[in-house]
Amino acid sequence: MNISKFFGFGFSKLEFPDIISIDDLGINSNINHQSALSIASFYRGVNIISNTIASLPIKLYKGKETLKNDLYFLLKNKPNNYQSAYEFINTMVMIMLIKGNSFAKINRDERSNIISLTIIEYTSVEAILYNDKLYFKFDDKSPILNDDLLHFKNIGTGYLGIDVVNNFKRNLNININAIDYTNKVYTGEASSIKGSITYDKPLKKEQRDRLRDELQNNFSGKGGKRIIFLEDGMKLDNINLDPSQTRFLESRKFETEEIANMLNLPPFMLMAEKNTSTGVEADNIRFYQTSLLPLITKIEQEINSKLLTKDELLNDVYVKIMVNAILRGDSKSRGEFYKSLFYLGSISPEEIRELEDLPSDIKGDTYIMGNLIPKSIVNRFWDSKARNEYSKAELNESELNEDDDE
Repeated sequence: MNISKFFGFGFSKLEFPDIISIDDLGINSNINHQSALSIASFYRGVNIISNTIASLPIKLYKGKETLKNDLYFLLKNKPNNYQSAYEFINTMVMIMLIKGNSFAKINRDERSNIISLTIIEYTSVEAILYNDKLYFKFDDKSPILNDDLLHFKNIGTGYLGIDVVNNFKRNLNININAIDYTNKVYTGEASSIKGSITYDKPLKKEQRDRLRDELQNNFSGKGGKRIIFLEDGMKLDNINLDPSQTRFLESRKFETEEIANMLNLPPFMLMAEKNTSTGVEADNIRFYQTSLLPLITKIEQEINSKLLTKDELLNDVYVKIMVNAILRGDSKSRGEFYKSLFYLGSISPEEIRELEDLPSDIKGDTYIMGNLIPKSIVNRFWDSKARNEYSKAELNESELNEDDDE
């Protein structure tokens, strides 16, 4: 799929103008999905979420046992002929975050077996409810039944998710204006008063015009920092940076926080300053709970409802996105946690290996503490002891009965 076409530009000819439709620094730029990605903090936020979700392993289970079949191959390795599983999920999540909705056609063979998943390119999409069935119409093409589509949807009020760029167009416009104005401030192109020249005698209009033209031609714009020669009686007064311009530059931090709110990201993930109030583990948990968990839950439910049959669902077959890597703390904390659970008998070495994404089959010798005994052996020991005690009790009872008979 030509993903560059999806957003209206070609990667080979990707050019972002220095000034994006801004007249006199007014807030009237025509923001779209392409120009929104030119905002560094917005691009970074989308990139963080889509890359993280695409990096998480996807597994197919039946109960607690993993399954490996054709569907597992599509989800784990190659959903279509031109994308890896990572690229597919990454693109689907990225489009969903920017446009509010991403769609993939579920292609089936004559036996209704799923053979591939292909992302649908669209400029506009319309949801159609007909005869109690939901269809989606892309541009001017024929409608497609919802059951034949894998639909990743952002938060919404109906059948479609909200387009983040269009919904927050004003906020993103302000951000682009801020970028443009900041560039003009640093290049000396911003409209502001840098200084004044006073003269002890009145000047005629022709003299004022000549002086203004000379100053603008020689001491403004790029390369404007030069030595100025004043005529007799003239005095130059310097004016520092306008306080309003300083506040404008400082507002960039606030705009980054707004973009974090748009994408439901913890603000520290888009900031240059590190978050020193909590540790890495706490930051990861916050990122997971705030940003990833809602999206992962929706993606899992969509995959399960669209790619699995009713019989499979009733037989406890399900797809799960593994988030262990995100929730892990440092190696020392994980070691202490697993050790505590292991000594309590709440977890087995095989389960620990699974949580650490290690193969369940261990090659070579396995060593354990000498005071650790498998529960099955303990059960057999106590069962045997109970049987022996019961046999002794029966023997004693029979001997007593014999004595009574005598």
